[in-house]
This record gives sequence, structure tokens and C-alpha cells, in this order.
Amino acid sequence: SALLQHFRGWFVRTRLPAFRPEVVELMDFRTPQPRHGLSFGYVLPTGPREALVEYTEFGPSVLTEPAYTAALRHYTEDVLRLGAYEILGEERGVIPMTDAHHAPRAGRHVFRIGAAGGAVRPSTGYAFSAIQRQTRAVAAAVHQGRVPVPPPAYRGRHLAMDAILLRGLSTGRVRGAPFFGGLFRSVPAERMLRFLDGETRPAEDVLIGLRTPVLPMLRSAAGLPFLPRVPH
Repeated sequence: SALLQHFRGWFVRTRLPAFRPEVVELMDFRTPQPRHGLSFGYVLPTGPREALVEYTEFGPSVLTEPAYTAALRHYTEDVLRLGAYEILGEERGVIPMTDAHHAPRAGRHVFRIGAAGGAVRPSTGYAFSAIQRQTRAVAAAVHQGRVPVPPPAYRGRHLAMDAILLRGLSTGRVRGAPFFGGLFRSVPAERMLRFLDGETRPAEDVLIGLRTPVLPMLRSAAGLPFLPRVPH
């Protein structure tokens, strides 16, 4: 299974104070939801009148330029109600979300880390913590005179959970916004953030799994053995 996490953001400055610099808003699901996948907004303030306002979508393909503009205008004007603002700049990107196998090396002396080495978490697109784990392991191996083959970015059980969720999102069996919204409401924030980074213990994974829609997840899991696996 595979989805694209694609996003577009505006660096904005409002006429009047509109942001709390100490508060970051992540995964705001007050955006129109696609049939398969999910969408959400981000607000990353840098001051009372400045912030990066982001629109993100998980889906099979990217949007057109007018569609991104419309989504951001809806989020800034109708959801956040920022009032008068100016756009200082923009950012954009696409992150592949896939449960495909990533080989740790591309040649005798070429080793893969980061996105090429499977550091992008398939279900969320998070990668920073996994990249840090890989680079620390590679640096330690070089220091000790060993072959610096990067370790797997995530444990097998986390990848299995990701594959099930990714399948559920891509088929529409799992509705993304209610799924993640329910987890954020029912799972302690500190545990949830560690789960997103792939650092939870087995018992914690079980507790988190019990707070997911069981039947759609089981149906998604049942179809996984029959999907072709293409190495990356």
C-alpha cells in the first residue's frame, strides 16, 4: 500500500494579533476530508502576528495549484478566521508513505538512511527521530571500525501496524480524521507522540491498538498477505 503526504504552506503576517506563539496546532481536522485518506491543517506560530499555516493531505496523488490555494484560503479565512493577512512566502513538499521494503544498502560502499532507508514512518510521514537513530548508529559503527549498515528505522511490530493502517486509509475502510482524532483524545499525549516516533513498548502498543476501530483494521489486515511486495 502507498499514499502520498503532500502539503502546501503559507508564511503569513496578520494585521492584528491572531496567534499564541507558545501554542502549536498539529493535525487540525477542521478541513474538508477526502474520500480516501485524510486532510488536516498545521499552525506553527513565530509571533503574535506571524505563523506558518499549512494544509496537508494523505492521498493517492497531489492536488492542482488552484486546489491547494483554495484549501489554504478556506483554512486561513473560514476555519482560523485570521482576518486581514499578507502572504510572505510559501513552502511545499511531497512525502511518500509506503510499507514497501527498503534495502539498507544500494551497493558495496553505499548505505541508505533517511527516506531511502525507510526512515519515513508509513502511517504518519514522521521521519526526524528515525533519522537521528540511524545516523547515531552509523556514526557509532564508523567509530568502532565496523561496516556502517544502518539499522531498521522501526521495529517489526510498528511496521505491521503501519501496514494495516495504511491499507485501511488507502481503501477507505478507515476514516482518517476520526481515527487520529480518537487516538489523540483517548491516548495520553506523551505516549501518542512516542508512538508516532516508533518508540513505544509492546504493552503500550496493545493499549493504543485497543482504541482503534477493530473491525475495519481486521479487514485491512486480512488482505495484506495477498498484496504484492515491491522493494524500494
